[in-house]
Amino acid sequence: MNHRMPQNLALTRLWRIARYERTAPCHGAGKPAPQPRQVNVDPLSLPSRRPVSILRILATIPVWLFTLANSLGQPLPPQPPETIRVMVYNVYNFMPLSAPQIKTPESRDTVAEIIHRGKADIVVLAEMGGDKAVEELRELLRQKGTDYPFATVVHAYDRTRNLAVLAMLPPAQTKHDENSSYNLKDQRIRVRRGFAHCVFKWRNGYILHLLGAHLKSKHFDRLGQTDMRRYEARLLRYRFNDIIGEDPEANVLIVGDMNDTPDSSPISTLCGRRYKQERQLFDLRPLDQHSMVWTHLWDTADSYTRIDYALVSYPLLPEISLEATFIPSFADWYIASDHRPIIVTLTPHETPLQPDRLSQFHRNFRTPTPPPSSLHEGRVIGTRKVRR
Repeated sequence: MNHRMPQNLALTRLWRIARYERTAPCHGAGKPAPQPRQVNVDPLSLPSRRPVSILRILATIPVWLFTLANSLGQPLPPQPPETIRVMVYNVYNFMPLSAPQIKTPESRDTVAEIIHRGKADIVVLAEMGGDKAVEELRELLRQKGTDYPFATVVHAYDRTRNLAVLAMLPPAQTKHDENSSYNLKDQRIRVRRGFAHCVFKWRNGYILHLLGAHLKSKHFDRLGQTDMRRYEARLLRYRFNDIIGEDPEANVLIVGDMNDTPDSSPISTLCGRRYKQERQLFDLRPLDQHSMVWTHLWDTADSYTRIDYALVSYPLLPEISLEATFIPSFADWYIASDHRPIIVTLTPHETPLQPDRLSQFHRNFRTPTPPPSSLHEGRVIGTRKVRR
């Protein structure tokens, strides 16, 4: 007899039963015949099932690879550069050519020229007219020899004026906040321009959180423009708190047009001046070549104010190069915009905080550089007393 086992689970069980009945000994009368032995067979152990399970495993490999790719993100650069330059710039209504124009062709070209001469690795822009305007600006920059391969736009409530980020290297993550809102006078109000958030990572383990903002302007609003700006600043502060809550040593740089002066309630709320030093934001207060700090000209009132900021977290403070953080001076800046750009330079390597660094800050903003005392010796400045 051929005792080869059939290649099927049901046939296997029948074959075992039939084989037992043929070979079982005869039993006397009155003796019950023994019950056939139950055989528990694992389907995966049978040869007929193995090819099916292997195919199923092979079919899941693309899913594993896709999940792994998403978890790892884009390939990281081998090492960070020696320094990183970040420019923040309100370009004043840089709309696409298909839209009604406020800027002249000369003004658009001057914006591109200033960015080109700034030689920044990352550029945070305010008042960009959407994706088309960003692409047109990138094309102007390419014509001047500067190419930013990465660009992203924040599409929030204000569809006319957007935040945008250009970068030489793509960030590992983009986490823009486009839907935050707050309650004011029994109304739900969305943050007009949202908040840009890019996370840059390098292979040496250094991580930089870059946040960009363009808070509510001082134009009249029946809900109160100051209150609206304060609520937006508070939401931006909450976002910063979330970052340092997850990682107290996070390197966070917040830049943008905050539309208010350093002594205002929105800026105080954002900087967290009532917190301990480790949770405050430090105002870098960049200077131009004449030690002036203003960034915006309101020509109607002939008013020069500082409303554009570069704020850093406590752990990032030692990596900032204060000497290379400044307001660049361009003779044709006013042709491009009513704002002047700010450039922040940092070294993307973890550095311990030196005691003399905090001595350069009063409370949480950079101490102004005093002029030589000989200039004011024996003189009265305004209502102040004579300097001794």
